[in-house]
Amino acid sequence: MKTLPSCLCILGLTAGTAMGGATVLMDQIGLDDGSSIDPANILANQYFEASFSAYDVGVVDDFDNTAGLSGSSAQMVVGGWNGYTGAAGISAAQINFYSSPIDAGLGLAGDLTSIDYAGTPLADPNWTLAGYDLIGVSASLPWNAGSGAQVGFSFIPVNEFGVNGQTGAAISTIGNNQCWQANPNGGFGFGTIQEQPNNAAYRILGGTGDPCDLPLPAACQADVSGPNGVPDGLVGVDDILSIIETFNESGNGESRPQGDCAPMPHGDCVVNVDDLLTGIEQFNQDCTPRGACCYGVDGCAEDFTNAECDDAGGDWLGQGSSCAACVSGACCLSDGSCIQATPEDCGGAYQGDSSACADVVCEPAPDNNDCEGAFDIFDGDTGIDNTLATSSGPALADECTTQTDPQIFNDLWYTYTATCNGTVTFSTCNQFDVDTIIALYDDCGGLQLACNDDAADCTGFTSELGYSMTAGETVKVRVGSWSEGAVGTGVMSISCDIPVDGACCVGEDCLDLMPMDCADFGGVYNEGDCNTYECGTSNDTCEDAQAVDCPSATAFDSSTASDSGFGEPDDTQCAGTYLDWTGSPDVWFSTTVAGDGTMDISLCDASSYDTSLVLYEGSDCGSLTQVACNGDASVETGCQSFYSGIYGHPVTAGSTYYIRIGGWQGATGPGTLTLTCVGANEEGACCLADESCLDGQLASDCSALGGTWFVSQACADVTCPQVINCTTGNGANPTTADGAWTAGTADAGAGYQRAAEVLGTSAQDVTCYGLSLVYAGGWTACTTPESMPMNIDLLDGAYASVSSAPATYEATTILYAGVYALHGWTANNAYSGSFNYVSAQSQSGGDGECWYLWMSADTGNSSINDGTGWAAEAFGLNYCIVE
Repeated sequence: MKTLPSCLCILGLTAGTAMGGATVLMDQIGLDDGSSIDPANILANQYFEASFSAYDVGVVDDFDNTAGLSGSSAQMVVGGWNGYTGAAGISAAQINFYSSPIDAGLGLAGDLTSIDYAGTPLADPNWTLAGYDLIGVSASLPWNAGSGAQVGFSFIPVNEFGVNGQTGAAISTIGNNQCWQANPNGGFGFGTIQEQPNNAAYRILGGTGDPCDLPLPAACQADVSGPNGVPDGLVGVDDILSIIETFNESGNGESRPQGDCAPMPHGDCVVNVDDLLTGIEQFNQDCTPRGACCYGVDGCAEDFTNAECDDAGGDWLGQGSSCAACVSGACCLSDGSCIQATPEDCGGAYQGDSSACADVVCEPAPDNNDCEGAFDIFDGDTGIDNTLATSSGPALADECTTQTDPQIFNDLWYTYTATCNGTVTFSTCNQFDVDTIIALYDDCGGLQLACNDDAADCTGFTSELGYSMTAGETVKVRVGSWSEGAVGTGVMSISCDIPVDGACCVGEDCLDLMPMDCADFGGVYNEGDCNTYECGTSNDTCEDAQAVDCPSATAFDSSTASDSGFGEPDDTQCAGTYLDWTGSPDVWFSTTVAGDGTMDISLCDASSYDTSLVLYEGSDCGSLTQVACNGDASVETGCQSFYSGIYGHPVTAGSTYYIRIGGWQGATGPGTLTLTCVGANEEGACCLADESCLDGQLASDCSALGGTWFVSQACADVTCPQVINCTTGNGANPTTADGAWTAGTADAGAGYQRAAEVLGTSAQDVTCYGLSLVYAGGWTACTTPESMPMNIDLLDGAYASVSSAPATYEATTILYAGVYALHGWTANNAYSGSFNYVSAQSQSGGDGECWYLWMSADTGNSSINDGTGWAAEAFGLNYCIVE
């Protein structure tokens, strides 16, 4: 989700992402060849036209913004289906930032920032993956991107379904396989928000929040004012006067002086001769947004401004739009006549875009098109065809549908008389080829009795409702489509069922009751009786904890569990892991370990739910002490999106441990509890920082050596990961690939210098690690990093070079975000004397050549010089000095 106005805006790469503005806040797009995109899947992401607003849906992904930086531009990889013809059909976009991703379920507009951008978002011409487009927008003022480790973000296209089908955010292989789809109006039937085990192909650039860090417009930069004091799309006298009036003004970190319009791409935050010359050079340029002006059935004209279209009485379709989006067609009315109309104005059956009355045969609507002509309908199956039906019935009287204005379209009417005293079920569930709605009325023009839009477990948004009736009672049955013109065929089934006693679970108590009586007791009705049905869960309390061995794998299901009443866990033991117990239904297990050592407790199960986990120690439920907890773990792979785990917990022979399993904010479901115990004397392979491996090591010994331990494994059976570790005593290691890394451009041709702050008295050799990429409007991997010219300099306190030496290349096996290879360069400076900074820089000729992007370090300070002087950077840089 990020626009890249020019190479000079590309300063760096950030963890899990690939490209950047002043700082890359998030990048799950990767290279411009689309190699990080999964073309087999896509996530619905779209603002529909008003008639389909119930389906408005946003894809929300989260990113770490603990630095509290502002957003400056964003990009998204977009695709589509169901009539989608390309990004050119998108009429606008909305950028949103949320305090928490789940806030989008309350409303798609972000609580931190929500800004609408009219017109088709800019497409990146360097994107090469067929079937998808890389689109982006830039901020005119810095976006409030919040602060925290899990800020939510969405980039939602505005796209008319009737014109350009459906749009979606592409799925990326970069990220933590965690995002959300929000549908606050509920049209898709999954509730207001659902978690998805995917990564949205988004990218966000950010910075300090200083408007002077933002790029200038791509054209008409001198349009800084207008008759009303704001840019009007024309460079004229108002703009020249504004530049003169603000001459010599400078930015203050919170605003850009109005007349600052040069040089590209960011300006220089001061109004001077360059700005005045730019205004004179661009005088009379016209950059007013233009697009198609639609007159409905009366035609269309292109290259209109919004104001021109309004004056002409048309509907302006947005910047860059064409008349292809202005549609009308034949409309068949209920009496069999035909008129030419737009889809919105057709009061009958719309025959499709560009259709003509001369080419269609309009048939009259069926006799039961109105309530007065209702057909008799009986128990069993009845074929339904609303292809010729018009929308003649009243608006729905309640909110049983997900529509903004509840209505049944292309509706047909029937009369039903009950055959029993019981519950009558009316159903199109899984039996209709379009989205249906069913409603019941006491008579024509009478009271609406019941209604259903989307029934649970019914595909295609089909419907089912149950209504209590007595034998001989009559109702009017109305069935039709969710949206105008979306007609089809199917079956409506009707059955009259006499209720019987069943097992009514009130907590763990079971009562044999009728369904309505069970509801009055606040219970859950189940078929069968209390002799055959067990209410509740057997290990629902601490006292009923199920004993398990260690090691073992045990299935569980908390779906029928209740809150055990043991009290809220102490979440300070696992702060930041999203335990969020909130009275969760829970199940209990206990295990008594045979020997000293450690125990792993895992709820990793790809088909399970969002779990929460608490561990207690004690001989019985009256003497338990909480010793550990976890909401979301990140140790294992192949798990559900959010799983819990406690790893390496010390255990003592003969001690009993109680395991309490709940869910995030009360979630429940099935899962698997896996216990693994490692004895204190268990041996294994130990991979050391120098990539060597030691056999027969205890876990404690390996930990003391700073190694990675593999239980019961031999060195011959493991592959030790490469680790960069500076052991000279004067250095900072690169941020690891699974950490919050940033890689910043340090290249002469790009115009950026970086310097790591050090305290040095001599330097024989200096090594720095980073990425090697090519920027030519978009990033691609450098195929010859070993040939990239590199220098490493030592600088004094005034950033003057006291030593400079060319650097030689070394390869590593480390990949960042699974895409970007880490490379190393070492220079033989052979310098004796004090220095304050290490500066590494590639020596490219500019765009299209390999650039060095210096990898961050978790410690230390650094500086950057973009040609305007040295300034403090937000992250440290890696280096290793051999004295």
